[in-house]
Amino acid sequence: MKLITTFKPYRFGIILSVAAIAGFLSACSYTYEPPRPCDLPLTISYQTDVLPILKQQCYSCHSADKYKTETSNTLNMEDFASLKYYATPANGRDNVSYLVGNIRHAPGFQPMPKDGQKLSACEIALIQAWVDAGAPNK
Repeated sequence: MKLITTFKPYRFGIILSVAAIAGFLSACSYTYEPPRPCDLPLTISYQTDVLPILKQQCYSCHSADKYKTETSNTLNMEDFASLKYYATPANGRDNVSYLVGNIRHAPGFQPMPKDGQKLSACEIALIQAWVDAGAPNK
């Protein structure tokens, strides 16, 4: 039996090309970042960014007037100290603040706003970024 081997240069070129591409891809580093729902400002301002959302979406139930007339433990969002308390991540709740858990409609939290409407993804991301920054009053 006679064994004939032939050298086919195009196969060698394909092998080299595949090896080069594999080497290039392994040299690249990629870190996955989840898509952002909107372009957030570099620094989040309570006065400029967060307060307008709260006034529009939350003050109908969580204003100083409602707080004075309600008999329940309604949060007065016009009082920054109270708001900051609810914006601080709570131990035992996977370090999620009550404010963020509520507006995200997360399991184990009270969905807010109560009318069944949910804040937009941008509004939630903005409030989350503000909470992550320590919920500063600036």
